Order: sequence, then C-alpha cells, then structure tokens
Amino acid sequence: MVLLNNNVTNGGNLSDLVMGLEDYASDEELANVELFKNYPEALLWFAFVSCVLFMILGIPGNLLTIVALMRYKKVHNATAVFIINLSLSDLLFSCFILPLATSTFMWRSWIHGKTLCRMVPMAKYTLVAVSLFTVLSITINRYILVSHPKLYAKLYKKTYICLIIIVIWLLPILLLMPTYFEVWGRFSLDQITGSCTIVFDDNCNSPKKFLFVTAFALPSVAIIVCYARIWWIVRKTANKSRNVIYRRPISDVEISTIKTNQNTKSTLKLNRSLSTQITSSNNLLPFNCFLNPGGELSSSMENSSPAELENTPKPKVRSLGTESISNFRKSFMCTFRRSAPKVHLPTKKDKKLLTMIVAIMVSFFVCHLPITLTKTIFENFTSHPVPNIVGYVLIYMTTCVNPIIYVVMSIEYRQAYRNLLNCR
Repeated sequence: MVLLNNNVTNGGNLSDLVMGLEDYASDEELANVELFKNYPEALLWFAFVSCVLFMILGIPGNLLTIVALMRYKKVHNATAVFIINLSLSDLLFSCFILPLATSTFMWRSWIHGKTLCRMVPMAKYTLVAVSLFTVLSITINRYILVSHPKLYAKLYKKTYICLIIIVIWLLPILLLMPTYFEVWGRFSLDQITGSCTIVFDDNCNSPKKFLFVTAFALPSVAIIVCYARIWWIVRKTANKSRNVIYRRPISDVEISTIKTNQNTKSTLKLNRSLSTQITSSNNLLPFNCFLNPGGELSSSMENSSPAELENTPKPKVRSLGTESISNFRKSFMCTFRRSAPKVHLPTKKDKKLLTMIVAIMVSFFVCHLPITLTKTIFENFTSHPVPNIVGYVLIYMTTCVNPIIYVVMSIEYRQAYRNLLNCR
C-alpha cells in the first residue's frame, strides 16, 4: 500500500499496479504469481491449520444446526428462521470458500483459474454480507419483541419473514453487480493481500470502502442502539416492579397473617419449654394456602364477610417444630404473591436467549472489526503479514463459532441437537 501511495505521488496510475484478470494470458500465468512474499512460514502454517479446523467444525456444526432446528417444532419461530439462515450462509462459506483459501495458504499462489478468481470474491462478499444482515435481523427481532410486543405478531408473519430472508440475500448481490461487470471496481488477484478480491478498475475506482461501511458500520450502529434500548427497557421494568411491590400497602389479611405467625412462634417456644403438645384441627383455617402453599382460596371463605370471619372458631396450633414455621412462612408468601400486582418481566428463557444473541453480537464484532479497520482506515497494515493473516483468520472463524454458542447457551437448541442425534 505504501508502494501504491508512492506511485500516485509520482504521477502513476493505480490500475497499472493491480492487473485485471483479462491482463493474464492464461490460468497458468495467473498461477505463477507468487503470493505472501516474505511472510513467516509459521504464520502461513497457522492460517492453513486454522482453515482446516474451521472446516472440520463449521461444516458438520452448521449442517447439524439447520437440520435440528427444522425438525424441532418447539423452536419454530422468527428467531429460529434467522438462525437457520445464518447457519446456511456459514455452511456455504465453509464448503466453498475455506477450501480455496486453504490451498492458497498452502501453495502460496492462486491455482484455481481466472473464472473462480472472479466468482469466489463475489460469493465471499455476498455470504459475509448475508451473515451481517442476518445478525442485524435477529437483533431487530429481539428489540421489537421487547419494546413493541403488540406490533411483533403483525410484523413477523410467515410471509413477511420470507420477504426479509429474500431481501437479505438479494441486497448484497445487487450491491456487488457493478463490481462484477467492472463498472465500479473489479474482481482480480491482489498480490498485496494474497487473495482474489475487489481491486481498482481502470479509472482508479473501488467500492471496497463503501461496501465495508454499508455492510459493517451501519449494522453495527443499529445493533448497538437496539441492544442498548433492550437493556434500558429491562432495567426500567425491573425497577418499576420492585418499587410497586415495595410501596404497596399491606392488607388486613396480611397483617392478620403476620400476627398469627408471631403468635405461632411464641407458642412453639412455650411448647419446647414445657414439652407439651397441643392438639388441634386444620379444618377451620380461613386460608388453605397456610397448609398447602400455592393453593386457591375456598369459595365459601372468599365470599365471607369480616364479621363472619371474626366469629369463626380460632384454630389451635399443633407443635411441628421447624416444619410448622416453614409452612407459615410459605403461607405468608403465598398470600403476598396473590395480592401483589402482576408485572410482566422477561422470563428466564427470554434472558437466556438474550444472552445468546449478545454473545453472537460480541463474536461478530471480534471477528469482523479487525479486517474492516484494515480495509477502510488503516490500509497500510494490509501489507504487513500479521494484521493481514489475523484479519483473514478471524473472518473465517465466524463460520464455526455460532453453532458453539447455540450449544453452550441455549437449552432448547441443545434439546434439538439431542433429539436429532437420538433419531427422535
């Protein structure tokens, strides 16, 4: 890249330094171009082994994810459809892009001909963009579910979900069409980065910066805003719930329950000191919840007036030790929960799914940010071996990291995998 800048300063043309595919007389001439000059041998072997490992993990992992989620009806929802689409793009990348990259690191040259040198970057940029847009769609899906639940059912119908998937695949292809026909940039072998990619055309134009900004920067900003908004809504709802329960006035029934609980403890202490046992009957308790935590009120007691409850014979208490104390504690909590206002908070399942999506987002930033920075802002680093290879390895790692996240963080997806492996 320094060489390019010096050439422009001296009045040279950028297109003279980057040859188009038509400038190569044959596939043999293209294969004779030496790539990764002066690169450490250990660094290239690291890239080679990484690509092989990503294929071993990515191909069966993504294939297993697709089949498992399609067969497991319990997770048939919009999020599962987007995750299947993400796994499909990663599967195609693992099957077609990674083997060619592996051979390039091994032989230090492009031995697959001019046709594939034009098709591979087209497919690579399309699949990477599909993954980015799918992660963005998952994020927007979770945001609408949390912030606009009434609107969620209207937006995420089968027809609209299919339309979103079609747009996710068509948009990158349409954006790359001008480059494919060499109207804005062109696909060719870049000797600096050592791969078939987007290079300058005869007019020194390239859409690479625009594509990276469109496919990475804008989705990244949207993802950050959506998750910040989700976090704020969850915190606000949780604080409101705690304040409502804390400030709620205690009812007469709860006061009576507290007094009964205190009297019971005093009676139990007296029973322990005198070693006497008081027999009683449980048939006249005004609340079944006392003896059966979580039970419902009887219909006769729900309709009784306070005067009738006053005239009801007081139940005697039987000494049952710590078990009796535990029953009364549970009965008080049961009455408290029944009278407390219902506040809809995210369930444990929602929190786990949210954590999984955040993990996908973090892995997305870790894998895509380095190569985006080197391609757009720090272009001089593309000529350095370590940043160049590390950027490629991280972008290739996205093909296998998502299935690992699903298995580790989602109970439903683990069950889907078990059902598939057990042929259920």
